[in-house]
Amino acid sequence: MESDTIESSSESKFPLIAGIVGVALGAIALILAVKAKNAADSAAAASLAAGQAAEEAKALVASKADGATVQGIVADYTDFKAKVEKGFQDVTAAYTKVQQAVEARGGSRSSNGGATAVAGPGEYIVVKGDTLSGIARKQGISLKALQDLNPGVGSSLRIGQKLKVK
Repeated sequence: MESDTIESSSESKFPLIAGIVGVALGAIALILAVKAKNAADSAAAASLAAGQAAEEAKALVASKADGATVQGIVADYTDFKAKVEKGFQDVTAAYTKVQQAVEARGGSRSSNGGATAVAGPGEYIVVKGDTLSGIARKQGISLKALQDLNPGVGSSLRIGQKLKVK
């Protein structure tokens, strides 16, 4: 009977611990929610202030120029904004094409002249300070297996070099 009592008391600790953990997580969530609400309130206030500043600027321009001039400026701004957005889309599309070509080629050169490559499945890209044994250890394979997968790779590694690891 005593063992039943001891087991019952040890079994009853789990719900207590789970309850404490639940309360702690709830408190953390509440703190984060309050911080998020404060950030949202600050953003809303900043947005309102920006809107008011824009209205004041518009009123100032209107007081200094006639309606036709203001409409012309607004039309020029709208046209300029459309051209900038189109240019951005063109540059983004060109960048995407270049990036795809680089990936198809298997890597690229960074602006500082060092090789930058993208590791695929079963590959590892050498970084500064790497050694064959360190890479083998990181990848969970033997040094011999790494050397067998990469014949001709000696102890001198190049940063950005791709090695097979599987």
